[in-house]
Amino acid sequence: MDAALQAQLTIAALVCSVAALGVSLLAAFPGLKTVLAAVRDGILWFALFVLLGGAGFVVWQHLHLQPPATAAKPAQASE
Repeated sequence: MDAALQAQLTIAALVCSVAALGVSLLAAFPGLKTVLAAVRDGILWFALFVLLGGAGFVVWQHLHLQPPATAAKPAQASE
């Protein structure tokens, strides 16, 4: 996997996690609890899609960039 892509995915996951933590802390206020819980859940779902999409891309890239398997030469019959 490309190092720059891995760094970008790591930063995106970290930002989403920090945002979810901040919203979770704000959700402690009773009047805003349902609204902030919905925002938090949206952020967590987005983080999940980013992580699963990144993992899927890495697997696809790994499978796509592998050289195709070549058929082995048949053994020569010794006479």
